[in-house]
Amino acid sequence: MKAFGYFILALLILIALAALGSWALGIRLGEDWSDTRGVRLAWAGTLAALFSVGLLASSRQKASTTIFSLLAWAGAFLILILAYSYRDEAKAMWTRIRGEFFGSEAVVTATGNVELRRMPDSHFYADADVNGGKVTFMVDTGATTVALSWRDARAAGIDPASLDFSQTVMTAGGPVKSAFVRLGRLAIGPIVRLDVAAAVLPEGIEGSLLGLSFLDTLTSYQISGDRLTLRD
Repeated sequence: MKAFGYFILALLILIALAALGSWALGIRLGEDWSDTRGVRLAWAGTLAALFSVGLLASSRQKASTTIFSLLAWAGAFLILILAYSYRDEAKAMWTRIRGEFFGSEAVVTATGNVELRRMPDSHFYADADVNGGKVTFMVDTGATTVALSWRDARAAGIDPASLDFSQTVMTAGGPVKSAFVRLGRLAIGPIVRLDVAAAVLPEGIEGSLLGLSFLDTLTSYQISGDRLTLRD
């Protein structure tokens, strides 16, 4: 009989908590459940079930232990709610933290700008998506165009061996013979450009450059201290 009483208590608590969770999540029985309401209700029910099991187990203990268990469950539930409510802010914070350690990773600000951190060699680097391939560029305002190394050109789906290296581009290190190409897509964070003029550098020259053929398409780019801000 005592076990049956515990079962009834747990069942009533489960129903009450499920109803409370449904109300908190804005779920109504008469609404269309074709979206995520079913998943949300299942989530609320799972939390209620876990809470009920914990309460049932703690009811066999001393009052002080039971109160501590209830507070622990309430704290855990509150942490879950806060984590879900501030998930976007937490993601942005994690991106900024990674940007501090990996300077080439674009940090997107609240205004949609992209920030790059100066690396120990005093240059700025940017991880970019080029035709679906990952390329790390060194930002070079002295380069007339975007320039891809032989290896990065391959990563971008370009066959350098089939190109004509008869053109000359200016880089910070001087003129270099190269082959002109058009990049179907170049993206740094949320900044995306299509059909970008670029050059492929001869084999043996390492490093790709983010030159003016991309930078001049921006509203502005500005260096402030150890940060370079790109504005779309």
